[in-house]
Amino acid sequence: MSTCQNLADIIGGEVIQSTLVCVVMRLRDIGATILGRRTLSPLVLPFMLSFEKNGLNLGETVLLEKEVNPMLDALQKRGLKVTAFHNHWLFEEPRLMYMHWENAGMDPEEFARRSFEAAKEARLRFV
Repeated sequence: MSTCQNLADIIGGEVIQSTLVCVVMRLRDIGATILGRRTLSPLVLPFMLSFEKNGLNLGETVLLEKEVNPMLDALQKRGLKVTAFHNHWLFEEPRLMYMHWENAGMDPEEFARRSFEAAKEARLRFV
């Protein structure tokens, strides 16, 4: 399996965890507020991927409403299965939605590349 840092480098992000499960993240560039307060929390603004030794690859990102369909299309075009779409917060501005996707058995580097290519195609902005 690729090193966790190599996977973080593919998305231009950082390693959040490297034991048991490799988790990498890059923050989105969205001027979000919750309860009227500006937030830079990784709980609010993630583009996050995880990779397990058993071949399970998972992804999640925050999306603006206008980014939902482009991201959905871009992930599906790359053979990645979208499994959930929902909100996390109340009283946030702008409206934020979260999309999850997955794959089993794909090389982790390929999953990271396809995920980030989808984000670029959907024109997601990053910090």
